[in-house]
Amino acid sequence: MSLKSLYNEKELFRLIAEGDEEAFEQLFNLYVPRIHKIIYPVVRSETIVKDIAQEVFMHLWLGRDKLPAIEEPQHWIFRIAFNQSFRYLKKQDLLKRTHENMGIGQSGLGSSHETENAVNAAELDRLIQEAIRQLPVQGRRIFEMNRVAGRKPAEIAMELQISTQGVRNSLTRSGKFIRDHLSKHGIVIPLFLFLLHRP
Repeated sequence: MSLKSLYNEKELFRLIAEGDEEAFEQLFNLYVPRIHKIIYPVVRSETIVKDIAQEVFMHLWLGRDKLPAIEEPQHWIFRIAFNQSFRYLKKQDLLKRTHENMGIGQSGLGSSHETENAVNAAELDRLIQEAIRQLPVQGRRIFEMNRVAGRKPAEIAMELQISTQGVRNSLTRSGKFIRDHLSKHGIVIPLFLFLLHRP
């Protein structure tokens, strides 16, 4: 990595630490293609890659106060992507078999804050699920069809016999509602993270 690139990324980290959502989105767009190369060989699923990439940047945003102290942004982001990928496999009960096949051990996969991160992630997931349950019936159905089942807005529109724009508007409203729900609990997350998987 060039010094200029390192400087730019450290500057983005500094801005994100101050709550700059535009800098966060810029870093996201810069790094998603890069971490795809790390995540995909582990999970072998484009859908899961998108989910893990979102988790990586959710983790980054929620811990943004620590960003100015990070000397090598790329290394740090790659490590989180690697850890999240294997955490996914562990959840799927595949980690042991993957380690045997790849001939690697568990050293280096954890972090000193793993327990704290797991608790934070569980609480975040609980609040998101709580918000989803509070969505209007149609909004919740559209949100789950898109985010959980991976259906495209046009497909959802055809099935529900509504316009594609109506589906997109519903997804935007749902994303804003979930963000506002999290905000009431002291968790502020950029809206665009909730709109990522909308093809």
